[in-house]
Amino acid sequence: MTIQSRMQAKNASPRILGAARAIAHREGAGKITIDAVAREADLSKGGVLYNFPTKRALLAGLLDEMLAEHRERLASVPEDRRSRTLRGHLEAIVQARAVDDDLSMAILAAAASDPRLLDPLRAELTGDLERILSDTQDTSGAMVVVLAIQGLRFQKLLGLPDGGAGLRGRVIEQLRAMINELE
Repeated sequence: MTIQSRMQAKNASPRILGAARAIAHREGAGKITIDAVAREADLSKGGVLYNFPTKRALLAGLLDEMLAEHRERLASVPEDRRSRTLRGHLEAIVQARAVDDDLSMAILAAAASDPRLLDPLRAELTGDLERILSDTQDTSGAMVVVLAIQGLRFQKLLGLPDGGAGLRGRVIEQLRAMINELE
């Protein structure tokens, strides 16, 4: 590998992750392979492996990217709002894209054989839960909202029945009202 090709490979992580997301969006997360990502990113397989030595490493990179987007969504909630983190979690569900669901499923599937893959997610959500519970005196009420939001997330992720778009919208509005009551 020449110095120039090493530099290109070293700086290719965003391009590789973008290629993996494009494959997940177009063909489904199950089609993400090192070879497919290399083709999509217009890199050699070695260029991909230089950045992500295994498919697990690639999925971990995608999870890190998704967590960074999660933090950006939380940061978009005005700082003067109490229950900011809780509001951010609800809005993340409302704004979730199908490609995020596909990637989440791929990460969950990989985590079935290597549960440590989810350690960064667990750490992130532990911090979020601590902030949520410290933002209110009604910790049990806040926890009910957290569990409802997680339920909505997994309901959508797993394609479980949701009672239709109208009912789902009313449930989201009810959760917003519950968050307002926590303030």
